Amino acid sequence: MQLKRALTQLRTKHETLEANRRKLQEAGTTAQRLAKQAIFSFHRADEAKGLEQLAEAREKLLAGKKLIAHDPRLMGEGVWRAALEEFCEASFFAKSVTGDDLFPPQDITEDTDILLGALSDLVGEMVRVAVNAAIERDKAKVEGIYEQAVLLVEFILSMDLTGGLRSKADQARQHLRRMEEIRYDLSKQ
Repeated sequence: MQLKRALTQLRTKHETLEANRRKLQEAGTTAQRLAKQAIFSFHRADEAKGLEQLAEAREKLLAGKKLIAHDPRLMGEGVWRAALEEFCEASFFAKSVTGDDLFPPQDITEDTDILLGALSDLVGEMVRVAVNAAIERDKAKVEGIYEQAVLLVEFILSMDLTGGLRSKADQARQHLRRMEEIRYDLSKQ
């Protein structure tokens, strides 16, 4: 009888974990989608919509954090970590678009790998803004974006990153090279 009770308890714990995992995955997937949409909104210069989408994503992530507080094993879920990184990237991008200082959304995460990944991806978003500024022949804006990108890439490359973060750092460096090409093309006009 004791074995049967132990097995029943194990099943209940497992089912609870799986139910919470599904809830976390749903929250993460929704937050990631909203963060991607926010980035797109900022690219279209629709700051109000982007900030609204970021706020919705934040709510989903805060709900997910409550689940993790009850069961820290959930923190390593891939969908969750991807959502955190996308949200941080969107937050950083929002701040760069609005001219605010970049600082991590500490109420969401302080995980340095997630923050470094988000900063690396931010450089790619900055290139897209620089392309639009170059189309408008706004050399001053391109230069301002370039200066921010240089600062970010220098910081990222000063770290001894490995694995996936190393790949992201290499991508950031390639994005910076693209921005240098944009500057060169503008200088010829």
